[in-house]
Amino acid sequence: MAALLAGQSVNEVATEYNIPDSTVSDLRKIVKQEFGDLRTKKGEKLENLLFQYLNSNLAALDSQARVVSEREYIIKQPADCLAVLHGVMADKSIRLLEAIERARVGAKQLPPAPEE
Repeated sequence: MAALLAGQSVNEVATEYNIPDSTVSDLRKIVKQEFGDLRTKKGEKLENLLFQYLNSNLAALDSQARVVSEREYIIKQPADCLAVLHGVMADKSIRLLEAIERARVGAKQLPPAPEE
């Protein structure tokens, strides 16, 4: 199996290890299936973690935005700090809107997924 994973052909592995070609071919199918499944699961796990992270991050940003919107918070802050905070929040909001728009445009340009 290691030789197949390393890129050796079915014939090379069969000859080197004195195993019938059909056995090596069957092993190659198993290797491809197992690693294909593993790649899919890892991709799904990564996708789920990324979604969870972004969800948590956006929730934290929402909480922070609520706190810095409170009158009591604002009146205690120096004007220059509020200006920087406002600039950063406005910039990030605009960038997020731009990213959403790019994703929408990109999704419209993608060809439809093939039916199984």
